[in-house]
Amino acid sequence: MTKKILIGKIISVFGIKGEVKIISYCGEPQQIENYSLFDEKENPLKLKISNKNKAVIGTSNGDAILIAKLDGISDRNAAEKLRGTEIFTNRDDFGEENENEFYHVDLIGLDVIDMKSKKIGKVLSVSDHGAGGIIEIEFNPENPQKNYEKIENFSFKNQTFPEVNLKEGFVRIDLPEVVELL
Repeated sequence: MTKKILIGKIISVFGIKGEVKIISYCGEPQQIENYSLFDEKENPLKLKISNKNKAVIGTSNGDAILIAKLDGISDRNAAEKLRGTEIFTNRDDFGEENENEFYHVDLIGLDVIDMKSKKIGKVLSVSDHGAGGIIEIEFNPENPQKNYEKIENFSFKNQTFPEVNLKEGFVRIDLPEVVELL
């Protein structure tokens, strides 16, 4: 099964001819139109950027907003139905990364091992809401970790996760001490 990467989102309509505003999460925003795109239900999307030679609009957090025309959408009412649509591409459309580079989607499903190389769980998800990465781990029920819930979130920092090994399929965690408050 091919993993999908969130690459953009339709945030609103633009004008009356069916154009939409898209937040592009690409390093180079205009590159979004060069990928095989689909929505969350895996319906294919084909888009053409309208403001390619004009200034790219920006959001308050620095994301690029593009004006685009989608195939099959010819009026404002049809475009309005797409508001909130997330745009994905296949992970396979991207090349291999350098040794210490990866996409969040590459981590999902990896084994989590402790500092003694004992398998203690799996990565459920990785997210970043602007203040740094958060990695969600489901601990093995047959091997519960003292003072941790079945599912816990950790700040995705080098001191907590000193090793990510995609080839071997694991992330190593140095579990922080849990301090009980009285």
